[in-house]
Amino acid sequence: MNAINTSLTTSGNSVAVRLPQDLLKMSGLTHRVRLEARQGKIIISKAANPREGWRKQIENEIASHGLPKAVDNYGDLHAEAEATVADGLE
Repeated sequence: MNAINTSLTTSGNSVAVRLPQDLLKMSGLTHRVRLEARQGKIIISKAANPREGWRKQIENEIASHGLPKAVDNYGDLHAEAEATVADGLE
């Protein structure tokens, strides 16, 4: 089964199409898909993973530059908070 004819149905404020399980298995699609509208057709394809390749990029950066160093731009906030509490203003 490579192609089937089916009908559109309503589902709340949307229109839905039922996909036979066999057709879905043949496509290899899972729960995340991409919909693309073209004249006379809607194409359903596997959704791209926005984090694809991140691990490799991070590993390459660490290999090239080492681990990033933490930067503390806030100074000693604990001491600042203690001083504010003890300033006598209520």
